[in-house]
Amino acid sequence: MVRHKMIIQWTCCCLALLLGSIVMAAPPATEGAERTRKDLDEIRKISTMIGSEVRNKANEKIAGLDDLVMASDGSIHYAVLSQGGVAGVGASYFAVPWSLFDVRHANGKWAVYLDSSKEALAKAPTFKDSAYKDLMNIEWVTRVHDFFYPRTGKETQTKVPAALPMVLRASKINDAKLKNTQDQDVGELVELLLDRNYRAAYAIAGRGGVLGIGESYIPIPWSKLRMNYNRENTDITAVVDATKAQLEQAPLVKETTYATMLAPGFAGQVDRYFGVDSSKP
Repeated sequence: MVRHKMIIQWTCCCLALLLGSIVMAAPPATEGAERTRKDLDEIRKISTMIGSEVRNKANEKIAGLDDLVMASDGSIHYAVLSQGGVAGVGASYFAVPWSLFDVRHANGKWAVYLDSSKEALAKAPTFKDSAYKDLMNIEWVTRVHDFFYPRTGKETQTKVPAALPMVLRASKINDAKLKNTQDQDVGELVELLLDRNYRAAYAIAGRGGVLGIGESYIPIPWSKLRMNYNRENTDITAVVDATKAQLEQAPLVKETTYATMLAPGFAGQVDRYFGVDSSKP
């Protein structure tokens, strides 16, 4: 009888340990899926931000947002703003550090705010090079930094950034040819989708169709892309480590709203297909 009770107790202990291990193992997968879902809680197209009006706290228009300069990790270095001119001719262009903006997105529309007057912004350093290559010049970058983060006595409010090794313009990325590591043409990038932290989360590659009719769209995690930069003309070629056959089997979105990306589990499916661990930030 005693032996029988001991066997029952031992069995119960084993079951408790087993169930405990299952409960402990479940949260990471759930947290990873939840993190991905929350980060891409809306469809934020970078193409619709370009062309937005930039307003100040008094809701006065102070500039237009002409482009964004991206970092290789998908974050944004600068917004390129413009003032004056007609159809872009005779306009002045400025690089403003992204951290200075208050950006909001709701119902597919952007609201971009900068705490400045139109007259104050007009005094900022302007681009001398139409391809924004000035951002690769440390002296020019320092002037921009000192203008937007004025010196207060002995120190500056923020660390002076280094000159950029390359100028990854969002407008160029959105029109970049897509190649694989075998140097085969496999499509072109047509859009970047930003997450809730305004980082590039996915690039949308167009495939097939004529003049956009019948075209299919492949969402590719930003982390799986490499951007090759041409210093002469600032053109960009995107490279993905995938064969043509692999891309042909990749998850697709067929509408230009890209709303499929918000379907339950779809972003996770895309991540898994391209070998991205969604549980990691």
